[in-house]
Amino acid sequence: MTLRLKRALVAAGLLAGVLFLAAGCSVTRSPEADQLIMAADLADALREEALKLPDAGPRERMVSGLIQMRELMMGESVMKSSEPSPEGPRLPAPEGGNKPAPAWATMFAPASLVIGFFTRSRNFGGGAGDEGLEVRIQPLDQFGDPTKAVGSFRIEVFLYRVRSSEKKGDRLGHWFIKVLDVESNRKYYDPVDRSYVFPLLWETPIESGVQVIVQATYYPPGGFQEKLFAQRVIKIGQEQ
Repeated sequence: MTLRLKRALVAAGLLAGVLFLAAGCSVTRSPEADQLIMAADLADALREEALKLPDAGPRERMVSGLIQMRELMMGESVMKSSEPSPEGPRLPAPEGGNKPAPAWATMFAPASLVIGFFTRSRNFGGGAGDEGLEVRIQPLDQFGDPTKAVGSFRIEVFLYRVRSSEKKGDRLGHWFIKVLDVESNRKYYDPVDRSYVFPLLWETPIESGVQVIVQATYYPPGGFQEKLFAQRVIKIGQEQ
């Protein structure tokens, strides 16, 4: 058991003591009701600490218990649900709900990442020379099949060192794209290629013929899953 978890459990014990002292109060605001509101504030603070626990199991159990305890205090002991109190503390809903996601909900979540074969430099405006990159990223589920992804993508381009043990050289480009809603999924997802297509204008042009490493990092929302990485070497100005 971690020190943080022990502290959270001690604080939960103090909260239970406050609830015992405040038991039997009426619906009207009274000193006892004020104590319950203070206890609810403590539950809020404990929830914030519980969300920092590294172990998913104890974290989810403690967060769920604190939410249920707070709703019991504020919903039955202090006020009726039909009589909201504007001065009462508000508990924000935890991201993803107060219970762990069931297995079926994450069955087709991204488990790996592939930078598509047709990732290349492109001219987007019809002028002379390439103006940036068209990066194609394909998330794969645990079965190895293409799937969609909600989250954020960081795309970086590094100089490829041919005659060096460390292949990644200077960073030549850096972009961050959020795909967090229906509109952005429709904007970037190619249903034919079954991948996300990101047209990226570079800040500093890269000469034709230069080999680069295109690196993609996927950040799932909520921070409860691991980041995913993928790399691909391409040559600027050359069809893949």
